[in-house]
Amino acid sequence: MRNAEGFVIGVLVGAVGALLLAPASGAETRQELRRAMDKGRDRLRSMETLAEERIAVLIDEIQEKTARLMDAGGDLVESKRQDLAEAIQVAKRALAEERDILTRASRARRVAVEREEHL
Repeated sequence: MRNAEGFVIGVLVGAVGALLLAPASGAETRQELRRAMDKGRDRLRSMETLAEERIAVLIDEIQEKTARLMDAGGDLVESKRQDLAEAIQVAKRALAEERDILTRASRARRVAVEREEHL
C-alpha cells in the first residue's frame, strides 16, 4: 500500500472513530473533521509536490547523461550504447513509478475533497 492510500484510509478510519466516540456536539465534531480533512489535503498536496520535484530531477539527470554520452560521438562503443539503453529503461521505470505516486495522490485528494463536501 502506498503512503497516499494508507494516509487516506487512516483519515477515514480516524473520522469514523471520532464520530462514534466523540463526546462533543455535532457541530464541534464536524469542525474537527473539517480540520482533519484540511490537514490531510495539505499532506496530499505536499506529496504531489514532492513527486513532481522527483520527476523533474530524474528528467534532468537523464538529459545530462544522454548529452554526455552523445558528446562522445563516434567514440561511443557498444558498451556505452548498452549503458545508455539500460539507463533509459531504468529512468522510464522510475518515471512511471513517480507518475503513479502523483496520480494516486491526486486521486486521494479528490476523494478527500468529495467526502468533505458531503459533510
